[in-house]
Amino acid sequence: MDIQELCDKFGRIFRDFDLENGAYKAPGRVNLIGEHTDYNDGFVMPMAIEKEITMLAQLRSDRKIKFYSLDYDQMVEYDLDNLEYDEENIWANYIMGVIDEIQKLGESLQGFNLMFTGNIPQGSGLSSSAALEVVTALAVTDLHKIKIDGIEMALLAQRAENNFVGVQCGIMDQYISRLGQKDHALLIDCRTNDYQLVPFENENYQIVICNSRVERGLVDSKYNERRSECDQAVEFFAEKEDSKITALRDLDLETVEKYKAELAENVYKRAHHVVSENKRVLESQKALEADDLQKFGDLMYASHKSLSEDYEVSCEELDILVNLAAETGVEGARMTGAGFGGCTVNLVKKDKIDQFIDMIKKNYKEKTGIEAEVYVSNPGEGACKL
Repeated sequence: MDIQELCDKFGRIFRDFDLENGAYKAPGRVNLIGEHTDYNDGFVMPMAIEKEITMLAQLRSDRKIKFYSLDYDQMVEYDLDNLEYDEENIWANYIMGVIDEIQKLGESLQGFNLMFTGNIPQGSGLSSSAALEVVTALAVTDLHKIKIDGIEMALLAQRAENNFVGVQCGIMDQYISRLGQKDHALLIDCRTNDYQLVPFENENYQIVICNSRVERGLVDSKYNERRSECDQAVEFFAEKEDSKITALRDLDLETVEKYKAELAENVYKRAHHVVSENKRVLESQKALEADDLQKFGDLMYASHKSLSEDYEVSCEELDILVNLAAETGVEGARMTGAGFGGCTVNLVKKDKIDQFIDMIKKNYKEKTGIEAEVYVSNPGEGACKL
């Protein structure tokens, strides 16, 4: 649906108050490398994808806020002075959380109408929720002429998810959705929240995302389990090596190996993954800056092996997708996101993309009985007003 169609629909659904209005968009993301490093104060390197949420907004002359989701075909209405978690319409809480955080800044808001639609596949680990938070923050602050920079906006969107929605996510998804730039990945230091753009433009390669279409049912329980195992490792190394060690970020592989025999096997494996993954992210930055895509692809495969064997967050279907990619000579492939389903990210030569997609769809269906979904994307731009 193009913007004109959206505007026409907005006009049919909402009364025109002849007040400030605008159109905005924010992208989803895929994490190229750096998985389960964020909550260990480590490094991640996502890119914005060319799939996004588009939102139209207009101020009202009262205290009501109305949201209409085109994709759910649902309208909800709330009062700015009484924002409470909506158990029935879960999607609306991502929007309300952002509004709540803006009001906590002491900003005075008036009522408004929002309408949005998106083409980011939900439940695939491509961060449709962060895109919704970021596009809402952009729309609401712009309508009210509230000055807030990109970093502040990303942090506000993260707080919305932490505080109102109740999901203790890291900063990666909101950062890349707000701060991403075309033809660049984003290297984020999850300890300091510093970031830098990493050039990622090569005429011979493209990113292809394969959705396993496996529901990520184990994520929450296993996520908490992995965090606990990482915390155990940090306590161990702080006692054995240096009390200043506060996260696995502070370790090198040599130190992890030194105590392998003393650590519980699962704790050793989790530490080994996180420490080696941080190293791979920094090596990936250098590879992309040098336009060495073969090196970057090797690091992607190594990351998947570590996630599957050391961190144990892959699943049979994700492993099948990565193995199929390797069998067809794809430069790099790995699971992306929390794991136990979701997507793989693949670095594919442009002249092999059609062949790769045909092979994945055919062979994955034969091996699993599931129809894979495949999306091709360049590094897209971050959130903006249209």
